[in-house]
Amino acid sequence: MQTLNTTIVNVKPLHSQIINILGLSSIAIGTSMALFSANTNAAEPFNACPTEAFIIQTPAGIPKTFGVELGTGSYSVLSPDMGLTKGFNGVGFSYTDNYLYGWDYQHGTVGKVGEDYQVEPLTIVKDSSAAAAGNFYVGDVAINENVWYGYRKNQGLFTVPLDGNNHPMNIVPGSKTNATYNVTDFAFHPSNGFLYAVTNGSTGNLLKIDPTTGAAETLATVITKSSGSFTFGAQFFDPDGNLYLSNNGDGNVYKVNVESDNPTAELFSYGPSSSSNDGARCALAEVPVGDNVDFGDAPDSYGTLIDSNGARHNMVAGMSLGSVIDNESDGYPAPLSDDESDGIDDEDGISMPTGFEVGEEAVLLITVEGDGAYINGWIDWGQDGQFDSEDQVIIARSVSSGTSTVTINVPNWAKTGATWSRFRLSSEASLLPTGGVSDGEVEDYPITVTETGITISYYPSSSEYTTLAYEDLYPFQGDFDMNDVVMQLRISQYSKNDMVRRVGFDAQLVAMGAWYHNGFAVQLHDIGRGNVQESAIEWSAQGVKQTSSPLEDGQTNAVLLFTEDLWQHVTAGNGCEYFRTEPGCGTQYRATWQMTVPFVDSVHVDDMPEFPYDPFIFATPGTDHSLAAKNITDGKNPGRKLEIHLKNKAPTDKFDTRFLGMHDDASTASQGHYFQDQNGMSWAIEVPDTWQHPAELQRVDAAYVEFIEFAADASGETKPYWYLTATDSLLFKD
Repeated sequence: MQTLNTTIVNVKPLHSQIINILGLSSIAIGTSMALFSANTNAAEPFNACPTEAFIIQTPAGIPKTFGVELGTGSYSVLSPDMGLTKGFNGVGFSYTDNYLYGWDYQHGTVGKVGEDYQVEPLTIVKDSSAAAAGNFYVGDVAINENVWYGYRKNQGLFTVPLDGNNHPMNIVPGSKTNATYNVTDFAFHPSNGFLYAVTNGSTGNLLKIDPTTGAAETLATVITKSSGSFTFGAQFFDPDGNLYLSNNGDGNVYKVNVESDNPTAELFSYGPSSSSNDGARCALAEVPVGDNVDFGDAPDSYGTLIDSNGARHNMVAGMSLGSVIDNESDGYPAPLSDDESDGIDDEDGISMPTGFEVGEEAVLLITVEGDGAYINGWIDWGQDGQFDSEDQVIIARSVSSGTSTVTINVPNWAKTGATWSRFRLSSEASLLPTGGVSDGEVEDYPITVTETGITISYYPSSSEYTTLAYEDLYPFQGDFDMNDVVMQLRISQYSKNDMVRRVGFDAQLVAMGAWYHNGFAVQLHDIGRGNVQESAIEWSAQGVKQTSSPLEDGQTNAVLLFTEDLWQHVTAGNGCEYFRTEPGCGTQYRATWQMTVPFVDSVHVDDMPEFPYDPFIFATPGTDHSLAAKNITDGKNPGRKLEIHLKNKAPTDKFDTRFLGMHDDASTASQGHYFQDQNGMSWAIEVPDTWQHPAELQRVDAAYVEFIEFAADASGETKPYWYLTATDSLLFKD
């Protein structure tokens, strides 16, 4: 064997030390050695498996150790000086021997830390790849073996065995080619043997890393940021497979369930921030709540229990809402709140003298003990059992000891009835309605929202429907039987002092006499999409509550989609080709929809679109709608590009204007003329009654002979009641 002389590096002893170089007189070519004295008075290991997380920061060149309670983000300085003058990073906790291990920048080696929080450098023998890699800031200790793993981008994944006195540092074979991911820490899963990490930047991707190859699999994007970026310098697990991420910039701690089918990073607590940040934790230790913590007591859907990442505050002297604050081991969701169970009502910081009325102002009296604090508040206006961003009524308001008066606005779209509110006081300014924080108090209150003085206007009346009939072969006139789609619609306008707060729709499908598939929608002209409170829309189809939003994206005006395919809601009868247009094909069944649409800002009744607004049909996406339509839409099925509106109603932003003026259509957009032929005949008509539609293949102008004169008069004043004069034999009958 070829040999080379060993260079022995003497370092200032951290404790009483002796140099041991026995057996190290020669090493193979291609290796290098970091040789240090062994500590004859080594620090004792930590007790078993600590529950707190260790955060190592280097604020002024001197590594410091913090202990962080992940449950609340409260932290304390465990050691202001770890005995180094340079960084200590890539830290992991060894479940085998209960020591911390990480990369010692000062000595270029792995360091060992016991309960005295002083770094003891180990003597390691580096292979050529390790010698060339430099320092490490990504590292952890495996669960199933006492081995430190370190990673450096473009260099590879490296191992250092920690047992005994022999500590070779070797690259994991093949890992250099896999070392392409940008992370600042990783952590071993408590049971499956893989490493996990979330990448840095504006998009945080969850990686699953194979420690035998260093290869990383991207599982999901778990967090994004519209401006700035994340640097997750400290990452660690709990025994349930939850990965915790500490962001250097603000100290926020996020929680990710890596076993979830759709993992996301949830803000869990607020911890210490630093530009240099690393962390370690015993992955087999539970995450405790703490011994002095205040929880909320709203129903758990709002985030009350610790398992729901409930709102919780570490209790500190001199900061509270009101004068009473109590200590809990977990949340007590209503109706079993701790106010009821222990007889101590600690909800004494917020008074509500005015009540809460829709569209009006409400006054809150906020009593605080302590200075340098901020108040955040939420009220569940939509009564969906969650505190959403639009529910926040107080945002990071600075408060001090005493009582402050705060005026809030009850939105027009708020639902009446019982709901919940939450108020959080802390020195942390920007709080979410859930998660832990190191000081202050949370108080939850049940409230009732009322509404008075509302006038409801119905069209055509509170008990009748208007009928809408469509011919769907546009831009050809087709058979003009006006029964391809027949809908009935009732509209409700809710207003106070001539200001409309919301509108309601009650619709039903009466007939379909064509095999083309069509959807049904209503456009609110001059009502901007952004003036609809999307989260508060309530609607149902066939009596079943719908959870998807009917408010269509990509529109200037508010457009409400009742269905993209009416044929999904009805079937033709036995021996029938269509629904309620052929002899012997009658039925009492009607597909029904109900929808309530609240406005963000009330609209004056004079600025509302004329009844019946703009109900229209459109081609179901992905379905055939005639060769004529395809010829206009470049040979493709038209989908949302094909709309059929009432006469002189302008189409939506989705409509392909190439249809205008084609074939039988004589629209002139510049004159406001839409969806009519040269004789004034339209492809959609409204009858303000429960109209009896023509039978299949019977033209509407034959079944209702006065319709021709009505259609020819643009003013609509000729034969306005044309629908009362019918040829009975040409009408459909159940």
